[in-house]
Amino acid sequence: MRQAHSPSIDLAREPDFELGGLQVRPSAREVTRGHEVHTLEPRVMQVLVALARRRGATVSRDSLIAGCWGGAIVGEDAIQRCIGRLRRLAGAVGGFEIETLSRIGYRLHDLSPRPSRTLAVLPFDNLSGDPAMTYVADGVADEILQAIARRSSITTIGRTSSFQFRGADKNVARIGDVLGATHVLDGSVRRAGARVRIAAHLMSLADQQMVWSDRFDGDADDLFVLQDSVAAAAVAALDGAMNPAGVCARRPAEVHDLVLQLHDWTGPPAVDALPARLAKLERLEALAADDAGVWGVIAAARASLCWVASAAERPRLRDRARSAAERALAIDARTGEAHKALYLLEPAIGRFHEIEQRLLAARAAAPDDGEIHWSLYAHYLSVGRLRESFVAAERAYRVDPLRPANAMAYANALFTTGEERQALGLMHHALDRWPRDPVVFAIALWTAASAGQFSFVDDVMAKAPVDRFPEDAQRLIEPAILAIGALRARSADALEGAMGRLRAEVGAAPLRFSLIGLCAALGADLVELFDLVERVDFEPLRRADVTLPAVDGLAHLFLRVNARLRESPRFVELCRTLGLVDYWIAAGAWPDCVAETAPHYDFVARARASR
Repeated sequence: MRQAHSPSIDLAREPDFELGGLQVRPSAREVTRGHEVHTLEPRVMQVLVALARRRGATVSRDSLIAGCWGGAIVGEDAIQRCIGRLRRLAGAVGGFEIETLSRIGYRLHDLSPRPSRTLAVLPFDNLSGDPAMTYVADGVADEILQAIARRSSITTIGRTSSFQFRGADKNVARIGDVLGATHVLDGSVRRAGARVRIAAHLMSLADQQMVWSDRFDGDADDLFVLQDSVAAAAVAALDGAMNPAGVCARRPAEVHDLVLQLHDWTGPPAVDALPARLAKLERLEALAADDAGVWGVIAAARASLCWVASAAERPRLRDRARSAAERALAIDARTGEAHKALYLLEPAIGRFHEIEQRLLAARAAAPDDGEIHWSLYAHYLSVGRLRESFVAAERAYRVDPLRPANAMAYANALFTTGEERQALGLMHHALDRWPRDPVVFAIALWTAASAGQFSFVDDVMAKAPVDRFPEDAQRLIEPAILAIGALRARSADALEGAMGRLRAEVGAAPLRFSLIGLCAALGADLVELFDLVERVDFEPLRRADVTLPAVDGLAHLFLRVNARLRESPRFVELCRTLGLVDYWIAAGAWPDCVAETAPHYDFVARARASR
């Protein structure tokens, strides 16, 4: 059977979207501007949808054929007729234009007015004379960033990206090029005893002119108010407006200092550092009163620590995190950190609808939070909704491009839609930037092997041998190394080796979903494969204390390289066992593989019958 190279476009299931001031309704094949309605032929609308999904990026001829003609052999004139019809439409109503890249493909340009203001908040300089107080300067800048992002319409760049520019690296021209920002907010914090001074200035990157500057003085107890004043003044200078804070207007100095220290917790603590962090959380909880923001950060911090705490400590941490989140939401239902915490407490399977609602609520509270967009990308990928996954990955990358997880998510999303060249190029760039990140390393090599690009694999592994990584990182990378060797060989021995590992893991919890997909990709007998899978007890994954590895998980069920796995109707039974069928039916949103599996069986009918 032919393997699809990109999700087929089913117009009946495509959501409406906006394009350059036009309203596009794929299911009705209509493009409207005001009262003016244009009806397109089905194939022309499919091509418009394919280009609009990847607006601003190159879509290859092969991708268009796979998505709009189902991979059938068609002549160049068929594509040209569709492109010509769309160009005539653009000439009549505007809104977009289509660029031809000779011998490569096409690129759709959205002619909507671009956001005029994208702000990067840089880490403020610590002028307190004590290097240990850097966390205060960073925390103040982060709080200002969050206030602007959550309470104004100005687009903000994520902390992970903007905070990489410190000291001598605060080159405004480079910041504009790398982050795509139009303005930069920079400043300094000086703390002496009970007095605090924040100096801040706003600069336009287009002409490198100062737009606004000011300084704010007060007591340490007023630091929260001072931060809010800086945020409001910067937004006003950009002709924006701040919504009300919705939290207490003043925080005691000790409370705010503890909150700023939480901002400085950028990664999981060493085992011996965990008690100190827990003690600070206990103290903060005792002082939190009715401050929803504080309860939200407490909830998120406790939920994050569940991943590194001992098995004995996790139940109490989860209970305390949930209690803190619920208290925050009782005070202010818009507290994004509380929704994020509750998302982190959800199990790997069985509560997909609840996960989605938590993430959507968190996104509504923090629309420019790259971590939340990444989490939505991972969720949609895990439930097979690849189009929504792509949108979330692209947004995560746009608002926080120097966060490794976001860069790899966007690269993987590009690969899933058939844009191999762009995907591997972005992954190569990520490897150059983060050569010691094991997740970046594993995903890049796994993806390249899936595409048969073993020269890419060999080049990377020659520069960065696996044994240079710490032992725990090597364990994370090991499944990728297994997949690379098996996909390179594609032999009976490789298949038997993978099946042998799968048999050995049948009684393990959790089972690696990547191994199921790998066996299918290597040509395993699907009856034998699903007989093995049916013996797996997935119930432990319904517990919040059982987690899946960072480079494994349900997403492997829907990856492009594992399309053969989905050819068997028994794939639907696996999805039912995992709780996915109930989710799809309740949500009214089916996975993209519905069209892909149509030559083999009726996915939706099979799913409904399996309940």
